[in-house]
Amino acid sequence: MKKLRSMYRFCDKLLKIYEVTNKSGEYYYGMNYEFVYNKDTHNYDIVLLSKAKFYDKDMTDYRVKEYFGMFNAHSVSSDKFIDVNHRVIWTNNDYDEWEYYAKKYNEYEEDEINEDTYADECGINLDDERDNLNVDVDGCIVAFANLGLWDGRHNGAKVIGNNVSKILYSNCDYIDWYCDKHNVRCTAIHHDGTNNIVYRVAKSDDEAERLVDKIAYNGMTEEEFMKKTKSLRPYIAKVYGW
Repeated sequence: MKKLRSMYRFCDKLLKIYEVTNKSGEYYYGMNYEFVYNKDTHNYDIVLLSKAKFYDKDMTDYRVKEYFGMFNAHSVSSDKFIDVNHRVIWTNNDYDEWEYYAKKYNEYEEDEINEDTYADECGINLDDERDNLNVDVDGCIVAFANLGLWDGRHNGAKVIGNNVSKILYSNCDYIDWYCDKHNVRCTAIHHDGTNNIVYRVAKSDDEAERLVDKIAYNGMTEEEFMKKTKSLRPYIAKVYGW
């Protein structure tokens, strides 16, 4: 019997660790993958790099990560990180990966590779993405948010406006703006918890205001919100060639 125990991701690599029980006993089984860009399909393929069995009864995830050179890998709890449709627009929550590539390509002196430099780079890149996404939509953008607050989780909504770049503003500490297969989303971490946001396009400014009222006061669900709006993803996909 093979059971997935945990998954770790770092840069363009993914490590899956399995617990295996068979006639020969119990052991760990590690499989290390890499995301490789396919020029023919213009997409990412997942390629198996290496695999190994670990029979030591005291084996830990740390030692498996050590074997595959994945010391700084982030624990992940879902397959969203191996979804080839997951496209990052902007993030300030990937310092380890930025540091890895900064050293790999010798972009900075050793004493310049730190969190302050990373924050400056993120700020510059955010301004660039706002310029890239200075695109008007046919309708009005609405944000539907599931908010992590001090007193629990609550739904909320906000009218963003008619320009895509307006989604790229937040007061939270750590932010990921990205596209999945169908929608534009944001994960925003702050001192009380995590906000999960989806951005969609309403038919008009007036319709956007009505939707916000229904979400705030009448308990409109995310599923109902989806049915009343259109995806914002095509506008962003056109800019980046996705």
